[in-house]
Amino acid sequence: MSDGQDQGHSKEQPIIIKKVKKGGHGGHHGGAWKVAYADFVTAMMALFIVLWILASSEQVKMAVAAYYDDPGAFSFVTGKRTIPIDLEMQQEQGKGDKEGEGKGDMVISFSQDMRDSVIQKLIEQAKGDSVSAAQKVVQMEGELQKLLNELVADKPEFQKILDNIKIEITKEGLRIELMETTENVFFQVGSAQLTKQAVDVLKMLSEEIGKLPNNVVIEGHTDSRKYSASNGYSNWELSADRANAARKVLTYGGLWEGQIIQVAGYADKRLRTPQNPFDVTNRRVSILVKQLSSEQFLPTTTEKPVNEVETNHNSEEE
Repeated sequence: MSDGQDQGHSKEQPIIIKKVKKGGHGGHHGGAWKVAYADFVTAMMALFIVLWILASSEQVKMAVAAYYDDPGAFSFVTGKRTIPIDLEMQQEQGKGDKEGEGKGDMVISFSQDMRDSVIQKLIEQAKGDSVSAAQKVVQMEGELQKLLNELVADKPEFQKILDNIKIEITKEGLRIELMETTENVFFQVGSAQLTKQAVDVLKMLSEEIGKLPNNVVIEGHTDSRKYSASNGYSNWELSADRANAARKVLTYGGLWEGQIIQVAGYADKRLRTPQNPFDVTNRRVSILVKQLSSEQFLPTTTEKPVNEVETNHNSEEE
């Protein structure tokens, strides 16, 4: 009996336990699929663009090709082409097969009537674009006033600032006036050092003004009180320095490069309250968002670009 039991034990097989170690990357750890998916989406987008272009008219194809050939020829305001095709352009006609030169070359020519018609259409389009730009400036007036009201509602300490900001539409454009008070809410007394609240307001203004294609002029003004300084520093320097201090904040706050075309200090030569030259409201910084004229939508080779206007800093001319 014992022998049988021993024989049975000898036939028992060892128990082997296999442990399968799963991969270390769980479903949410790996990021390779994201790259593949992004490539797939990009490829599909490119395919749809190609299919759209193939199915479009010749006019659309030419417009797309023209944009990629010269993006600067299209209006920043409307997206339309602003630089017209040279109406005097003419290709030389081929001399034919006899001389082995190009054959069938097309001659592009325009009659005087056609040129006049195209020019007239460009003028009409420019007028429409300038009206559209003017409407955006008017809308900006309401948007800025709304933002200032929201700022005061959130931070009541800005109420003094709001009370001394004048926003109005003039024939020149949108004028924003930051008028000083006896409490010096925008600048430290007798200096061009901006207060913290003034910096915050200027940054907010710059973010909105930077959305427009219009150029900006910054002016500094003082009242007729003489600036008492032994080093010759006068109201001319003070007005110009304050305008330039505002320019720096606006430039770094959100205005696009080249949007500011002039910084000027006028001292007390352009009083807001001329009947009272010593009135504190004459001490101010003006931010003028200039209207765009229809001529600015008609680029020509002889026209001086808007952004090349000379900067008038500390000018004493009227």
